[in-house]
Amino acid sequence: MNKIYCMDCLEGMKQLEDNSVDLVLTDPPYGIGADKGFTAKLGSSPNNTRIYEDNWDNKTPNKEVFDEILRIGKKVIIFGGNYFLDKLPFKTSWIVWDKVGNMKQFSFLSDVELAWTNFDRNISKKYTVIQKGFIAEERDRIHPTQKPVKLFRNIIKDYSEEGDLICDPFMGSGTTAVACKQLNCNFIGFEISQEYVNIANKRLEQDNLTNFFGGDF
Repeated sequence: MNKIYCMDCLEGMKQLEDNSVDLVLTDPPYGIGADKGFTAKLGSSPNNTRIYEDNWDNKTPNKEVFDEILRIGKKVIIFGGNYFLDKLPFKTSWIVWDKVGNMKQFSFLSDVELAWTNFDRNISKKYTVIQKGFIAEERDRIHPTQKPVKLFRNIIKDYSEEGDLICDPFMGSGTTAVACKQLNCNFIGFEISQEYVNIANKRLEQDNLTNFFGGDF
């Protein structure tokens, strides 16, 4: 508990019991090539950058991964759920992330992002946290699909209680873990890249949760 394991998430989730996680909140690869050409700042030096070209977003996870997520999670929220409709049960309760709010800006990028839920009610909820192109409430993204901590913090507030166990099988740079730490929730995560695990752990180690990369969460 309260640890990010560097391992394949399928292997990790198979070690967890049925319904042992209060909330699964995750953002799997969408299979749209989001890893191509992304430049991330990895430290305080402006020249300390890396472009990720490791093909992790060249396909979506297989159905067995989603079956394990549904097995371990009492509540489940999966970002990019519209990319996984052939692997998830039909549900009518979705979360909408509004990335522009009242901002007037034309872009070929999507204004919203969808998250599938396993909730058995015909109610959807919208969260507004601006992140569109070069305009964003939170700076210094270090993962191509990194979600704002504010977004995940608000979702965790609404769908869990203090002390609950939150699982993110695709932990990436650690946003879910950081949000859990801020809200006094427990977490467990899996991430196949040791580099991202190291980055996530550094984010968690910072005093007062100050952004390791030079900005506020």
